[in-house]
Amino acid sequence: MLQQILLTSLFLVCMAKGMAQVDSLKIETGAPNVAPLISTPQAPREISASDGIYDKFILIRWEASEQALAYKVFRSTSSKASSLQEVSNAWQKSTWLCDYTALPNVNYYYTVVANDGKSNSKMGPLDKGFLRKNEAVAVEPGDLLAENEVFGAQRQIFLLIGSVAISNKVFRSGENMEVNTPIQNIFEQTTPLTELRYFFSEDGVLDWNDKLLKTKTLSNIPANAQLQVKEQVTLPGNLLNGTYYLIVVSSTEGQILSSKTAIGSIKISN
Repeated sequence: MLQQILLTSLFLVCMAKGMAQVDSLKIETGAPNVAPLISTPQAPREISASDGIYDKFILIRWEASEQALAYKVFRSTSSKASSLQEVSNAWQKSTWLCDYTALPNVNYYYTVVANDGKSNSKMGPLDKGFLRKNEAVAVEPGDLLAENEVFGAQRQIFLLIGSVAISNKVFRSGENMEVNTPIQNIFEQTTPLTELRYFFSEDGVLDWNDKLLKTKTLSNIPANAQLQVKEQVTLPGNLLNGTYYLIVVSSTEGQILSSKTAIGSIKISN
């Protein structure tokens, strides 16, 4: 009975918040403005995303982490947490969040990161969540767009990113390499400011362990434009011989849920 009362209370709060929950998201690389602590916070535990309970949002709850002062929520459509997308507007103190941008008939995997004012924790465990499944009906694309706008998922203009072409496949630690990435604007409007991020990964899965090598900013890409973005990045030093990965992420400013990724493999032979 107590659990049902708590769920009902959270449901009412979520409905009251409505469209204001997730509208315009923005990347934040710094910690929230709170007093720093000495030790790092523990990863959030007991993460629970609602399974078909609500039809307009997915409710994510988690257990408060020791020494944590704020949290951020991320999601992926892969159980391996590839291509993580930020769901929360900013660092928040509460231990629950309603995801109004979730789409019908899609399974999402949610994780939470804690912050103590100085550093981030590791990702918490993943938990699957999804919207209530309705009876199958024919939906026109325009109707789907209108429904998303009603509940806060505004139409997004973003750049699609293609494959990652690397000038050479074998490198040494600390060596420079040229990366060529095809970019396309498929929309009838000029794109807003977009950031390309180049990550060095040991396992090919984008996560907190990957190293950011470089950031490049693109702006005002014309409608229906296609271009090749060439960039030189420097590999980390002291790498062991083996296969590694370069992950390129394209994120439209303020629209993190539209992030697109591409990946290429490289070999290190010192």
